[in-house]
Amino acid sequence: MMLSLFLQVVLLWTIPLAPIPGAHLRARTLAVLNFDNNTGRADYDPMGRGLAAMLISDLAVSPDLRLVERERMQDVLKEQSMQRSVMFDSTTAVKAGRLLGAEIIATGSLAAAGTELRIDMRLIRVETGEIIKSARVAGPEDKLFELEGQLAERVLKDLDVALSPESAELMRKRQLANREIGVRAFRDFSAGLLAMDNGDYVRAAELFRPLMMQAPGSPVVELAYSEAKRRAALAAKEAAKKKAGDALRGLFKKPGRA
Repeated sequence: MMLSLFLQVVLLWTIPLAPIPGAHLRARTLAVLNFDNNTGRADYDPMGRGLAAMLISDLAVSPDLRLVERERMQDVLKEQSMQRSVMFDSTTAVKAGRLLGAEIIATGSLAAAGTELRIDMRLIRVETGEIIKSARVAGPEDKLFELEGQLAERVLKDLDVALSPESAELMRKRQLANREIGVRAFRDFSAGLLAMDNGDYVRAAELFRPLMMQAPGSPVVELAYSEAKRRAALAAKEAAKKKAGDALRGLFKKPGRA
């Protein structure tokens, strides 16, 4: 009887387990860096931020990708004084990717000729610095959102990521909601991200507020507006603490000392 029980245990250990339905391989960490402005036009400077934010929103629907949050990314790059670096340069981009703990980084640039806009993008493996894939999309400036959607599709294809019908539908809904702000107002959204990156959270919130009314269901606008308000409140609290501290030190300062 003991031998029979032993054989049953051995059989249980040797029979391969069936895969869990819907189980995914370990998600790969992807950082989408701000796109560089190579148009020669200053009004395009903030738009690389808006474009990166839209891509992060789209790609975050995939369980096979773990997207680095935009604000965490900006905080890390700011600490390292890398915010103004040319991120389309592979060496700089790889350094940024390592700081962010990303396995893959997406970096790109904007170029323009008249009303035509061109977006170049590279996917880079951080460990080796190799360029996995590169892509280019081009079209009229007023088709910016369609160009961004094409880039999102290219990233998924190049990384061999297949969306489930549910994830594909979620991405479609996110894109439609984000596009409610319109191409013209996209400049204000991008300018708000630039203001937030520069620490002007009140100005950022002022730029995002009307966009919330214009596109109340937009995930990127809602996230940016909430973050701007949160950081503005924290900055105000810190300023109040510093002012109170300065006043307190003034009370205890010995007379006659500057």
